[in-house]
Amino acid sequence: SLALTGTDKINIMTILEALQWAEGKLRGNKENPKLDAQVILAHVISRGTAYLFAHSEDPLTTTHIEQFQRLVERRVRHEPVAYLVGHKEFYGREFTVNPHVLIPRPDTETMVDLAKTVIAPTSLIIDVGTGSGAVALTLAAETGRPAVAIDLSSSALTVAKLNAESLKLTHLVAFFEGDLLTPLLDESHGESLGPHAVITANLPYISNRQYEGLDPNVKAYEPRLALVSGIDGLDHYDQLFSQISAHRHILPAKLDVLIEIDPSQRLSAHALVKSHLPHATVTLHNDLTGRARVIHVTI
Repeated sequence: SLALTGTDKINIMTILEALQWAEGKLRGNKENPKLDAQVILAHVISRGTAYLFAHSEDPLTTTHIEQFQRLVERRVRHEPVAYLVGHKEFYGREFTVNPHVLIPRPDTETMVDLAKTVIAPTSLIIDVGTGSGAVALTLAAETGRPAVAIDLSSSALTVAKLNAESLKLTHLVAFFEGDLLTPLLDESHGESLGPHAVITANLPYISNRQYEGLDPNVKAYEPRLALVSGIDGLDHYDQLFSQISAHRHILPAKLDVLIEIDPSQRLSAHALVKSHLPHATVTLHNDLTGRARVIHVTI
């Protein structure tokens, strides 16, 4: 007889059947159940997603099926795919991620594009709140210029250092643990920072109220410390520009500072920068959707 019990069915599940099963499970609460299923299964069998289509009729081992089912069940509970598979693509490179770091977002590629246009042959890159290291490492790889990556979280720096190793960038990027620019604000660093620095900062910029309404994927699993910044979402940037203003004599003579914001903060963030640095030139840049995403400050 061809009648199969539940367990027998599991034993001969093909790649295509597994994907269809997962898509059905994920359809209720996900924007892209098909892609999620593909990324998770490719991870389980250690292949690229293209392999799934070329081998759709191949049977999966029981071990792979069980592992896949466990990960899909976690995805049903809103756990981000990047944490399930342990990596996320950013600017054409793979970055290791875990729940100690924010998952790199496509929005942040806007800041990278802009930074590349202001990094010169003598520039030092300083990335504040580096997290997984996505911005610092991408800029070092793209421009060949040295970078300093700073984070308050030692757990985040562990991830960033892993990424520097896997991308073979340890010779270009130095890591410091500390609050914003504090590790560089020692008088002894003055000369070593060079004539020009490009400071990039994708700091927490969500207000307390915005956080309440966030996607459950983000709220339940990504680090709150990497997301929230006070009543207006600008506490961290206020501290950063306060540091820059107070320690201007230690920092390089020429500075370009790029910060990522929420589009709703374009006016308040502009005013904040001017309150600390009245003579700075401040320009707004839009992301791919045409919304204000990056503020460029030239000092």
